[in-house]
Amino acid sequence: MSAPEELMSELSQPVESEETSTPKPEVEENPVLFQAIGTLKGKPEKDEEGNFLIRLGGKRYKLFIAGYRYQAWLKQMEANPDQILFLRVYPKCLMIPRKDPQIYFQVAAWEEENPWEEEPGIFKFRGLWQFVPQVRTPVISVYRNQNANDPKGRFKASHLPVLMRREDEAKPFRFNPRVSKEELPSRWFIQGNFKFIPSRNCWGWDKDLEAPTKKIPRYKKPVKATGETPQSPKAEKAPPRRIEKPKKPIKIQKPQEDD
Repeated sequence: MSAPEELMSELSQPVESEETSTPKPEVEENPVLFQAIGTLKGKPEKDEEGNFLIRLGGKRYKLFIAGYRYQAWLKQMEANPDQILFLRVYPKCLMIPRKDPQIYFQVAAWEEENPWEEEPGIFKFRGLWQFVPQVRTPVISVYRNQNANDPKGRFKASHLPVLMRREDEAKPFRFNPRVSKEELPSRWFIQGNFKFIPSRNCWGWDKDLEAPTKKIPRYKKPVKATGETPQSPKAEKAPPRRIEKPKKPIKIQKPQEDD
């Protein structure tokens, strides 16, 4: 399976893992955490380039599988290529300036019957409701939890575009550089079910799992690329070629014939 380099950098760790370590006595039994996970139903396909896809609402979305699950996935596809599956997925969204966001899904598990709480197309989001510069639609930003393991130390966030109209005081946060920190509006942590809408390439709010709160879980700040980030070495420029001016042709005089 091939994947763009900018996508593969995010695939080593899911946004939220359902596998947790043994809780310590001082840690809450059910702490509030950032989370983005859902269920899809469909028949996975494979294109000419070897990428796996799923059709949702007439559109095709890429599927990516973590390395340690990839061989099991290949065996599943080879043994039952036409099998309709229920997929447990982490939603991802690649933000590209001046282009529509590219949504894709990282497959965490698959079953022939749905063993999960959510119906196909329903996702559970727990994150910050805010605007980001790349898109006009507000997003639910899902950051790395404080205890998340990320070997690469990149701690990238997932910004998932959502449609949500509420009647309470909660509103999407919009940063204004002209306003002091004290005067900025409150940031709201949203916990709810959202339905994927392929025709709008986003998610629509379905219901709250908990009331919006200004109490935000601790998270790891995303690491931005800086000048110190190691990059591929640039090829040295070849020295400029010396252009020699063409020499004037030498006139050869013909020997004069003797009279």
